[in-house]
Amino acid sequence: MKNDKELCVYCNSRFAETQDHVPPKGFFPQPRPSNLITVPACKECNLGSGVDEEFFLASFMFSEAGVTSTGKTLWEQKLHRMYAKNNGLRKRIATLLRRVNLVTPSGLFIKRGIVIKQDEPRLAKVVAKIVRGLYYFEYKEPLDISTEIISQFLRTESDAAEAIKFNDQLLYGTRQWTDIFEYKFNRVEENHRCSMWVIRFFGKIVFWVISGNDNDFVKTVPLSNNS
Repeated sequence: MKNDKELCVYCNSRFAETQDHVPPKGFFPQPRPSNLITVPACKECNLGSGVDEEFFLASFMFSEAGVTSTGKTLWEQKLHRMYAKNNGLRKRIATLLRRVNLVTPSGLFIKRGIVIKQDEPRLAKVVAKIVRGLYYFEYKEPLDISTEIISQFLRTESDAAEAIKFNDQLLYGTRQWTDIFEYKFNRVEENHRCSMWVIRFFGKIVFWVISGNDNDFVKTVPLSNNS
């Protein structure tokens, strides 16, 4: 049972009446692992992001993540029914689909194909909530609600170049689920609101995330040597 005085890790203001899964349990195919991460959350924060989380998951099923074994299993178990029943979701996904020329890295034309143009602001909301949950799980304290969280969807090797520079300073997450959800992290010892995360979904979709305010994440300040 929760402590009645415990506050929601997301809003830092309302009492935590529920336990929220980080990442959302819907990201895991059945049978789900028995060691999923949960954090104290109020009902508003726990339930208020469900639509965005469904969109996040459904949109990536039209990317390379959808053809992984995990992606195929999720589609068979639940996503095809959710997509069929949710007219709003279908319409939103349809507006993001684009027909493009598929080419090799050297520029050789392969064929015409369909890709999805990601709604990055909406994806960022889901990633930010996940990072707040992971921060509480790893550090046993909430990330202050005023702290800004900035994420970048790493599509290409050039996108990932800056994040790779910090790889040796990041710690492996306490819990990892290969090809479903994995993460690395660390924070600045002198300023705990400054943290860095690399999060991978379904072995394919990677986000680089930084938390901090007013440019106070200074690269010359080293990350902590421990969690």
